[in-house]
Amino acid sequence: MGRYVTPRTFHSSSYTSSAKKSSAPLLTTSQKLMGRYVTPGRSGPQRTFHSSSYMRSAKKSSTPLLTTAQKLSAPPLRRLRNFLIPTAVFGGIGAGLLFMHFNDEKRAIRQGQCKNDGCSSRNGPVIGGPFKLIDSNGNLATEKDLKGNWILLYFGYTSSPDVGPSELQKLTKAIKTLASSDLKRNIKVQPVFVTLDPQRDTPSHLRAYLKEFDEGIIGLTGPVSAVREMAHEYRVFFKKVEEDGDDYLVESSHNMYLMNPNMEIVRTFGLEYNAEQLTEEIRKELQKITSH
Repeated sequence: MGRYVTPRTFHSSSYTSSAKKSSAPLLTTSQKLMGRYVTPGRSGPQRTFHSSSYMRSAKKSSTPLLTTAQKLSAPPLRRLRNFLIPTAVFGGIGAGLLFMHFNDEKRAIRQGQCKNDGCSSRNGPVIGGPFKLIDSNGNLATEKDLKGNWILLYFGYTSSPDVGPSELQKLTKAIKTLASSDLKRNIKVQPVFVTLDPQRDTPSHLRAYLKEFDEGIIGLTGPVSAVREMAHEYRVFFKKVEEDGDDYLVESSHNMYLMNPNMEIVRTFGLEYNAEQLTEEIRKELQKITSH
């Protein structure tokens, strides 16, 4: 036996390499998040790596984050502003929807249940009111002079290049058709034209203009303040545009109003109605009276 065997030491290459790799100190989570960590290479000096994506985000997020308590303790003016701005936006949207709802259904406004003497406006929107104007013959005219007949009222002006004449033709055709219809009662619908341009539409000028359409149309003009007040009472929008001295246009809503004998509004008709539709809708309202 006489041989002494010296024990050999064996090293696992895989273990040795893993040991070398793990010789670097373990990094905490906070150190990793700092974006810089050190790891040794396989040979040679240690190499340092930087996370460029983290560095960019770190620069962007340099502003300190506010805690819930800090947000709640924001200045009162800022909190008030954050409340008022959304409120104003949604309030404006709601007002717009309400306006569209009011003008929906082809701007038809029904004033309540019809009776033998007309339709009551107690349950409807307040449109209309007293006025003092001058007719095309130069006489004083008020709402009392129009009571007793059904009225088809239109606001326009004689210098209108296209819409005004078209609307007057539609009004005239509807009135003539209704006059020849076989209603049970002899109901007359009186057309009335109110100018929105009293500065140029004098009584004599208004009379000559309306004569081209129908001599039965009553024309009303007067002082600018009186016309503006009546337009306001009837919710009529109008304003001068493209002014060049005495040469200008007048923008307006171009609505027609059907009034009962008590000068209470029954229906409102816009530009979307043609002559036949206008005639038919007026006839329906008159038939409600004649059916009693």
